[in-house]
Amino acid sequence: MFVVEGDRAEKTMLRKRRNGNCLAVGFTVVSVPLIFIYLGYYIGSLFMPLPPRFSKPGIVKDMSLLNYSWYNTHNLTIAFAGGLGNQMFQYAALYGISKANGFQPLLCGETVVGRVFPRLKVRRIDQAVGPVTKSYGVYLERQSNAFDSRALSLNFMQNIVLDGFFQSWRYFDHVRSDIQNQFRFRSSTVATVNKFLSDSAKLLADSADPVIFVGIHVRRGDLLHSYNVKAGYTVPDGAYFTRAMKYFGKKFDRVVFVVCSDDMPWSTTNIQSPLSHSAVVFSQFSSLSPEFDLALLSHCNHSIITVGSFGWWAAWLVGGETVYFREFPRAGSSLRDSFRMGDYYLPKWIAM
Repeated sequence: MFVVEGDRAEKTMLRKRRNGNCLAVGFTVVSVPLIFIYLGYYIGSLFMPLPPRFSKPGIVKDMSLLNYSWYNTHNLTIAFAGGLGNQMFQYAALYGISKANGFQPLLCGETVVGRVFPRLKVRRIDQAVGPVTKSYGVYLERQSNAFDSRALSLNFMQNIVLDGFFQSWRYFDHVRSDIQNQFRFRSSTVATVNKFLSDSAKLLADSADPVIFVGIHVRRGDLLHSYNVKAGYTVPDGAYFTRAMKYFGKKFDRVVFVVCSDDMPWSTTNIQSPLSHSAVVFSQFSSLSPEFDLALLSHCNHSIITVGSFGWWAAWLVGGETVYFREFPRAGSSLRDSFRMGDYYLPKWIAM
């Protein structure tokens, strides 16, 4: 009996060893494909686009928790970035979002827009935005050229800093006249550009009819770099300007086209008047502060723009008819995919 039980025990041990070996072999066979699968996911993740950014919890309003005694008691500010045109978008959005939500707009540190426009209706402090906003909530923009309605429903019970470019007229259309009054240039700048326009009008002194000024902004520069071209940035050729100039030539008897550009050699070669009753003049202020070119364009009657926020704001400040380059951003590009044309260009502007 003892021998039988011993044999049985020995057989049981052998069976366990065999099963264990099978399990080990099976694990090895299964683990190799898993390693390749996980390796594939990892390599694929290196080429995936970044996930969308979302604001921290509590930034967007929860209507059931709001205390309206705190209305207009907290600050809203923005981390300014870029040149004059970009910062004008950021300031206008800051002001418009503040008024829509019940915040006090705050301007931190030195900014280009604050230097150019002394009449901004905002509290200013010398301290930079970084140290000021350490305890602030952060509202992150989803797309720089697409309106996000959440921005008009922020929680006014805490201080918030806006993070993004906010390049859409919809953020500030409800305070349009207020923004126009704030974006007024210094009297000395206005006097300088008005004298330039007055002298330019003398080029068409053969008639008593009024002279119509059409501002042309030509943006080229870094947009010609390969990485910007690949992203979807485009610049028009001379044919675009000829078509746009003919459009205004058919509407008005005497037109002076006023050209401002970051590439004057190209502009002087490629932009010529196709009309007998018109003239083309080129800005003399390119070497000065950008506010002079912006003031010059904004004191025209109508606008022809290409690419970029600088020309956009010149046209917006003019308020007349605006022709813009329809091939920007390039169709099928990553920039075009994140670009809502109706949020960026005003409905009455003309694509050409």
